Amino acid sequence: MQSLIAAAATRCPVLSKASSASREALMRHAVLRRLDRGSCVFTHGDAAESGYVLMEGWIKITRTQPCGAISILTLHAPGETFGFSDSIRRLSRKATAEAATACTVLSVSARSICQTMRNDPNFGDTILGHAFQQNDSLLEQLETLKIFSGVQRLACFLIRQAKPDQERHIVRLPFNKNLVAHYLGLKPESLSRSFARLKEHGVRTVPEGIEISDLDALNALVGDIAGLDLRMTA
Repeated sequence: MQSLIAAAATRCPVLSKASSASREALMRHAVLRRLDRGSCVFTHGDAAESGYVLMEGWIKITRTQPCGAISILTLHAPGETFGFSDSIRRLSRKATAEAATACTVLSVSARSICQTMRNDPNFGDTILGHAFQQNDSLLEQLETLKIFSGVQRLACFLIRQAKPDQERHIVRLPFNKNLVAHYLGLKPESLSRSFARLKEHGVRTVPEGIEISDLDALNALVGDIAGLDLRMTA
């Protein structure tokens, strides 16, 4: 199990930047957890005792309003981290993290993270830079909700998730499109209309997922936003 944890750490963009000694210290008490879809990683208001690295699957970060309405703040893909900021500041959780699919997460204790930041200033800089990057990404997501149409929001989402596959790009969604609609602030029927409108921009559904045959056309649709960091991190 420890060898699996060590290998997982080297694949994480944040933890891989720590020195070998620091990474060893971080992983000494780390725990690899496998979660079923719908499992809760942490709940709004919980004590923040760990930071997490998503190794497999997808995680959704949500907030529940007093009226009972649930907002999806972001979706995390493999390789991304979540829950670090609250852990470092020793604050209670500001949101709920739930497995959107079956997933594997690496749990790193807050005590280990803070101790390593004190012992390794370079790692502390990495964590700080990562927190700023996450904040910038949230601002960009807020911008898309405020000024872009539903079609443009969907285009931004597809650009973020597109993976090269020969002469095309493929987006593989391991969850239903209703979750995408909720995340983008759209009704399911609006999302369907947006997908239909994107056909003229080279987007179509195929057995492997969603195919983008002309990424330049999709970038042109969203204009200046294509120059921003479109990764789904928060």
